[in-house]
Amino acid sequence: MARLLFTSRKFGSLADPLPNEKFSDLSKLISRPVAVMHQVHGDQVVVVDANTKTPTADALVTSNKEIALAVRVADCLPLLMYSENVVAAVHVGRKGLVNKIAVNTVNQMRKLGAEEIQGVVGPHICGDCYEVGPELYAQVSADHPATAAKINHLNLYAGLVEQLAGIALTNLNLCTKELPDYFSYRGNAEIGRQVGVISL
Repeated sequence: MARLLFTSRKFGSLADPLPNEKFSDLSKLISRPVAVMHQVHGDQVVVVDANTKTPTADALVTSNKEIALAVRVADCLPLLMYSENVVAAVHVGRKGLVNKIAVNTVNQMRKLGAEEIQGVVGPHICGDCYEVGPELYAQVSADHPATAAKINHLNLYAGLVEQLAGIALTNLNLCTKELPDYFSYRGNAEIGRQVGVISL
C-alpha cells in the first residue's frame, strides 16, 4: 500500500537550490531517503532505483520500497500515482499536459508491472484562477477541450482527467492561489515550493 503526503507553507519551502535542509527534514519525517528532480516542464520520466542523483525530468517512478519520490510545485499539479508495486511523482503544468508527461508516466509504470493505477492530485491553481492570454487559451483548449473552464482560464485538472481516461484520479480541491496556506507563483510571485511525496 502506498503512503503519500503533501506539504504546505507551514512545513517550509522546498525550492531550489537542491539539496536543502528541508529535504533532510522530509526524509526524517517519512523515515527514508527522498528522490527529487530538476523539473523543466518536459516529457521525461526517470526510473529511480536508488536515491543517488537528481535527474532532469518531470516524473519519477520506482518499485523500490526503500525510497520516496517527490514533486515540487507552486501552482502546477502535483500528481502522485500508485499501484500495488509501483509509485510515481509527476509534475503536471500546462506544458506538461501538452507534452503528455502523465501519459508517459503511466506507460512507464506499466512497463514495471503496474496494473491497477490510481492517482491523487494535491494543491494546485484551480480552473477559476488560472487565467491565460486568449491565444494560449485557444491553443490549449482546442487540443484539450476539458481545460476550457471559462473564457481565458484553463482547468488543468479537468484536462488531466480527460487525458488519463481509465485511471481513477482524486482531486483534493485545494487552490494554491485562493488558500494562503500554500505557495503560489501566480498569486504572490513566490519562489517557494510545496511538495507531494509518495512511497511504497
